[in-house]
Amino acid sequence: MKDVTLTLPGEALEGARIPPAELERELLRRLAAALYRDGIIGGAGACRLAGMEKAEFQHWLGEHGFPQPLSEGDYEMEREQLGSWRNAG
Repeated sequence: MKDVTLTLPGEALEGARIPPAELERELLRRLAAALYRDGIIGGAGACRLAGMEKAEFQHWLGEHGFPQPLSEGDYEMEREQLGSWRNAG
């Protein structure tokens, strides 16, 4: 797919509580989180859009109160890991 360019009216961003130097990065992260939360893009696409590695993005989502849906495969992997950690102790 080709790149998509969004134009945001400057007036809409006046008074934003984000320092100007961080505005683009923060908006991309929030857009990625919202699209991921709504099931529009998957985790890999969201990480790419946010410019973050998976663990960093998941941590950021948690810090900002975004839900992190688990696929059935993710759930099974989490269960297996939890079981192995319990058995190791």
